[in-house]
Amino acid sequence: MKNIVGKPQTIKKVNEDLIKNIIKNEGPITKPEISNITELSLATVNKIVEQLALKNEVKVSGLSESTGGRRAQLFEINANLEHIIALYYYRNCCIGVVANLLGEIIYQEEFNIRMDTYENVNQDTFFVIDTLIKKEKGNNIRAIGIGVPGVVKKGVVKNIPTIKSWEGINLENLIKSKYNTKVFIENDTNITTIGIYQKQYKDKYKNMALMYLEDGIGSGIVINGELYLGSTNFAGELSYLNIEFGKYNSNNLNLEDYIMSLRKRYLESKDNKFKKEILSIISNFIRTLVCVLNPQAMIIQCSILTKSDMEFIEKDVSNNVGEENFPKLIKVESLREGSINGVISMCLKETDYQYSLSNKKGGY
Repeated sequence: MKNIVGKPQTIKKVNEDLIKNIIKNEGPITKPEISNITELSLATVNKIVEQLALKNEVKVSGLSESTGGRRAQLFEINANLEHIIALYYYRNCCIGVVANLLGEIIYQEEFNIRMDTYENVNQDTFFVIDTLIKKEKGNNIRAIGIGVPGVVKKGVVKNIPTIKSWEGINLENLIKSKYNTKVFIENDTNITTIGIYQKQYKDKYKNMALMYLEDGIGSGIVINGELYLGSTNFAGELSYLNIEFGKYNSNNLNLEDYIMSLRKRYLESKDNKFKKEILSIISNFIRTLVCVLNPQAMIIQCSILTKSDMEFIEKDVSNNVGEENFPKLIKVESLREGSINGVISMCLKETDYQYSLSNKKGGY
């Protein structure tokens, strides 16, 4: 903390946000415990916590265990002071959720979405948000988060074949202009990756990748516990990889359409020649990710894969890159829970208490 400067009101805000984060992540917690963790004086902690309690941002949840003296009050964040609205699109549906400030889901509903025209998809999306706001029962909306099947950069959606009318649209501004609150938009696979990682794997792995091959293809990447998007949010777009494919591609389809065609033909015919081609492509995907990223774990959702298929992929890739470099291969049956958790996590992270001091004179 050497040479750090800041205006008095800024330092006060930094301390306040620091204490709110401690109470949120460690609560129920006493004032002396907060003082020990933050290294702020007990007098400063007392003053800030009392101010937060007056604003209803924190609340007393009980008393500490007796150690012979007066029992100290335990404080926790008021999780229902504000709520998050999260939307996740898949196929012709949208999962809509209301969550509190601890990421706990209060209400969830699945809605049908008409994706044929710009007017219809917007009308149905607004209906979803309006419905969730009514369920929110008068509490403030901190943010609206949306996971979409496309590339997102600065709120603008591109490469979104399932909702073609949103191509090139600044979805963030569209939603923000109607609801006047913070709005965050992210690619569905990326948001699913971080949702699954934080809920299930953050204590086991620092580096992880997720691969999705169902009604589309894509991947998400976690490096050092953080979602990696790349300089233009293009990281993980597997369909653009220049790998060898096309054994049954008489119609000169692009890679994504070719994989979807193989999947459909296999499901209809159960002819293993189509599955073998899919396995070959998946092996190439994983080989590429291992060589570039060397993740500790690889999550796969692909419903047609069996246990023996997973073993084949592991052997095929390991023979090339070495067993010691092959990641833990984990197949999941559904990404829905991880998807919506990812949208909630995105909103909470982007709106969390994050004031900080600058180490440059005059900055804050």
